[in-house]
Amino acid sequence: MTRLSAALGDVLEIAIGTMSAWELAAAPILLAGLVLAGVWAARRDFRSYVQLLRRGFAGALLLVGSGAVVVGWFVCFDTATITGTETTPAAQTSWILSMALFSAGVSLLSGVAAYALGGWLSGAVNNDGRYNLIIAIDGPAASGKGTLAKRIAAHFGYAWLDTGLLYRAVARDVLATGGRLDDVEAATRAARAIDAASLADPALRGPRAGDAASIVAKIPEVRAALLAYQRAFARQPGGAVLDGRDIGTVVCPDADVKIFVTASDEARARRRFLEHQSRGENISYEELLADIRTRDARDQSRAIAPLEAAGDALYLDTTNLDADEAFEAAMEMIAKRTKCRET
Repeated sequence: MTRLSAALGDVLEIAIGTMSAWELAAAPILLAGLVLAGVWAARRDFRSYVQLLRRGFAGALLLVGSGAVVVGWFVCFDTATITGTETTPAAQTSWILSMALFSAGVSLLSGVAAYALGGWLSGAVNNDGRYNLIIAIDGPAASGKGTLAKRIAAHFGYAWLDTGLLYRAVARDVLATGGRLDDVEAATRAARAIDAASLADPALRGPRAGDAASIVAKIPEVRAALLAYQRAFARQPGGAVLDGRDIGTVVCPDADVKIFVTASDEARARRRFLEHQSRGENISYEELLADIRTRDARDQSRAIAPLEAAGDALYLDTTNLDADEAFEAAMEMIAKRTKCRET
């Protein structure tokens, strides 16, 4: 290792000694440029910024790792080539190429770090010292909050949680064990044992699952058991978007942005009707309208965490908006609210 350190020191001394002032200044100038590029990219499209950052980091690790393997081989088995005391043209070429590969990886890793620093600075400035936003999306069934929350999360590169699925999963697990939905002990036990991986179950999206969820959601012990899970999700690194019925009022009362999404009963029933039709399910519009009104009454009248907008929530009526228009309106609200936090 002493010989390797001496050899690397000699190479570095020769390289620096032969470089002009402009060449020496090129590296810090390039790194500064990458910091500014990171600031711009994070503000323009955070999701694309994160994807590029991940790819750059993976590429840098690949180069550094590949170069390190070859360099390590020379250190262990051919130190004569490193010191130049006894070598062959082929061995010397392999040593130079391995060092070039390792150096390229280190350079790329430095660039990625500078790019990441730019994104961090952008977030620190835009979010009043906080890089990760918590965005709470609340609203009644079929108002479009789930679709909207998922799209917002994808845009920013944030994690997304449909909290309604938690209650649906609890109801599913209670029924799977032969229990009753109003059995407090069984429902609480299921809530404490919730498995995040099971939330991808397509059966949770059905109308019966939603109706069952509104029953277990009335149980205070169930809500208490799931509250810690939701708050931990919201605090995870990278930002989070949560949608449900009590995110802005109970789960994340300190969320950076709160949006309450609503729509007329008829518009929501029509959306559900079209969804069921697209899946080939035979259910009438009148039945869906009655179900939505029943669920609204149950959610609004429950004693614990009733469906209601937070005092500082921004209202978004999607009755006459399609998915794109609702997304644009929500993005304007988010931009306005985060800008207000800056001033």
